[in-house]
Amino acid sequence: MESLSNFTGVSEQRVIARDSEELRVYWSEVANPEVLLEGASHKLARLKYQQVLREMATRITAIAFPFPALVADLEAVDGLLGSESGYYLQVLARLDGTIQYELTATWAEEDRSDLATPVSGKEFQKRRAESEARIAAIDAKLRDVTVGIVRQWRSRQERRKHRWFALLASDDRDRFVAALRGAGPSEGVRLRLSGPWPPSEFANVREASVLT
Repeated sequence: MESLSNFTGVSEQRVIARDSEELRVYWSEVANPEVLLEGASHKLARLKYQQVLREMATRITAIAFPFPALVADLEAVDGLLGSESGYYLQVLARLDGTIQYELTATWAEEDRSDLATPVSGKEFQKRRAESEARIAAIDAKLRDVTVGIVRQWRSRQERRKHRWFALLASDDRDRFVAALRGAGPSEGVRLRLSGPWPPSEFANVREASVLT
């Protein structure tokens, strides 16, 4: 077991590691895990968790699982990995040396709209077509300016926003950010960039932990 130099995790506890089934698991020991579940403590802990993930993403290839991920003891960690170790090793080999970025698009006019106000079927179809066209245009623009940099894109629609996930080599992160800046803004659209993150969106993981 070892600590990661200068890494402080959730609840200001050191990030520590354990080798298990050819994998290395990182976590922080929290005396009162219930503080991770709700309220202001949950928000602070989640922000700290995200900070650690960004730091890890620039140093190692990792799979980040949803927060919070709680296990009772080290034996539970071993049990969690036991039947899935081959799957995780394959995923990590496939994603070796990569990171992901996330872009979130919101629309200026929807910020002023009232979703509780009913609309006609014709108006609904019109708005849907406009939204799909707008998303397709942004998608094409993102792919065009990052050609040769992004290995794979994934995206999904949420209620008032659309999210894109970009998979790229860790060494290409400066080129990626510069390419996005050179693309210029899109009218009526707010795009927020976050990352780098571990490439978890491209891992199709099902469990909850942080592995490397």
